[in-house]
Amino acid sequence: MRVQLRDDNQNWLNWGDLVQIWIDDPKTRPGNVGDLRAQLAEKKIDGTVAGADHRTVQIVSYADYGDALVLAVPGPEMRDHKLSTVQPGTYGNMPLFYDIAYAGAPRANLSAQEAHDFAIRRIGEYTVNECC
Repeated sequence: MRVQLRDDNQNWLNWGDLVQIWIDDPKTRPGNVGDLRAQLAEKKIDGTVAGADHRTVQIVSYADYGDALVLAVPGPEMRDHKLSTVQPGTYGNMPLFYDIAYAGAPRANLSAQEAHDFAIRRIGEYTVNECC
């Protein structure tokens, strides 16, 4: 995973707030991993970023593509990594903040096949939802 955040409701909110800043003022977007790490620290976001500090970070907006239909898909390595984390039981690949929307209802106990299928559905959903 390129950016991994601690799965905590406040941490996800802090991350979302940082993304809002990038949306409103593209000049604030980090240019490299070192800059991104500094922003994470400044905004009290607990996370790790893969790569050396000089590694380039490129943040794009769907607005950058004009009227083009953009379908971003993961590469095989990214997909395979995500699928390798899927286990039977509760689907643990969804951040904890999802529980807020379901008033703390317990997560379903999925079979290995259904957990895998659920992960495939999420990959497909993110491809068409333009991340919002």
